[in-house]
Amino acid sequence: MSSTGGEIQASPYKALLALFCLWILQCVVKVIYRLYFHPLARFPGPKLAAASFLYEGYYDVIKRGKYVHRIEEMHGQYGPIIRINPQELHVYDPTFYDSVYSGSGKWEKPSYHVHSIDQGVSAFGTVDHDHHRLRRGALNKFYSKQKVNALQHVIQNLANKLCDKLEPYCNTGTPIDFEGAFGDFTLDAIAEYTIDSNMGLLERDGFDGDLRKTFRGLGEVGHIAKIFPWVMTFLNSLPKWLLLAANPNIKVLLDWDDTCLRIAHHLLRTNPDETKEHPTVLREIIADPDLGASEKTPKRLMFEAKTLLNAGTGTVAWTLTTAIWYLTANPDIRARLRAEILTVMPDPRKPVKFQELEQLPYFTAVLKESLRLGYGATLRSARAAPDRALQYKDWTIPPGTPVSITISHMHHNPDVFPDPMRFNPERWLGDPEERHRLERSFVPFSRGTRNCLGSNLAWCELYIMVSQCVLRMDLEPFETTLEHVEMYSDMIVSEPKRWKEGPRFLVKSVINY
Repeated sequence: MSSTGGEIQASPYKALLALFCLWILQCVVKVIYRLYFHPLARFPGPKLAAASFLYEGYYDVIKRGKYVHRIEEMHGQYGPIIRINPQELHVYDPTFYDSVYSGSGKWEKPSYHVHSIDQGVSAFGTVDHDHHRLRRGALNKFYSKQKVNALQHVIQNLANKLCDKLEPYCNTGTPIDFEGAFGDFTLDAIAEYTIDSNMGLLERDGFDGDLRKTFRGLGEVGHIAKIFPWVMTFLNSLPKWLLLAANPNIKVLLDWDDTCLRIAHHLLRTNPDETKEHPTVLREIIADPDLGASEKTPKRLMFEAKTLLNAGTGTVAWTLTTAIWYLTANPDIRARLRAEILTVMPDPRKPVKFQELEQLPYFTAVLKESLRLGYGATLRSARAAPDRALQYKDWTIPPGTPVSITISHMHHNPDVFPDPMRFNPERWLGDPEERHRLERSFVPFSRGTRNCLGSNLAWCELYIMVSQCVLRMDLEPFETTLEHVEMYSDMIVSEPKRWKEGPRFLVKSVINY
């Protein structure tokens, strides 16, 4: 009896041991397949990267967003095309960019890239080409240059409000977190544009780094979710109080969820013919006849709005912060820019249309250089051609293979941009042929059918906000260096080495006209 009982008690442990052994065997077989029999097995790169996503996870999760730099090192060792994980190829060659991001035919996103940001519910996170085209089509018209031009008064009012809030800090010796200040501006702008609900951040007292912490925290989760796709689903299933207990910095994101969901419910109950001061993105989606009922549920509208808020806040705020840093660090550039803006806008209290500002060649050069070095989104965004092979030199890339080219590698390439880490607007003022050569490698908003939806809005915000800052006040960096500005880590948004302190500035004087 005792012997039989012992066998009965031991059987669960034997079963667990057998399952563990099967799992180990499965892992071994998978690694052998990836290294020797996978369609990408012949492409160069580290064997560890080809064997497991954990190699990428080590650099992005453990070492905090450093895989972008490791990839560049790998290119130096293995050549211009390498295998960077079990499924994906990476190319270090600006001439191949358009073949991946602007080529004709169907293009899809790999699901593991979607998991790092989204759950496949928004247009940005949609994997399938045709489904993405349907969702994106409902948004494209609203983010057209014509629509942005018609609504630029919203941006101008918010820019004036931010400057009015900054001016009382003049000669107080109080440093201002400008990434936080610009985050308040961009979030209020994109919220009013998207959901017709100003977040009121510019109305509150002071500025803080909540948004900076929030977006870097989102990057931490995104890197984990790329390796372990179930993470986002699991986190979204947890109660709000538990998430806040684990990480109080995500409160702003959870508040966005609540606000977007509440507004989605409200708009679905509202008469679509009701007159509003200006149209918004969610209203356009609800009114679009090409979208079925499943595309207009409160949850999907909430995800679409939330994704647009995420994408349009930290990215533009970081480019604005970068621009102000380089302008304050280079007084000659700032003086020349101010003189040029004054030719069309002698009084910043009487602003001109942003179409006039974008005709100023030096201003445009300054903003391009700010975007080249201060690109907001740093995430590696791969594309896959599901129905055809791609050809890169002597390499045939199998159909369905994710291929990526990183923005920072494009913008920092010394063969295209000599002395690439130097802020030099003059590089954009050369002859037309040289400018065209630079433009081919200038991709802050990506290209093609999956490019940045809000690029026109971003340009409008940059022209209006920078012109107001340059004309209305003199700023001075406060304990801020390049280590507070240059990209050190890829946390989906750019993260400098000393990101926790944030780039801070003093308002030294207010300029009267």
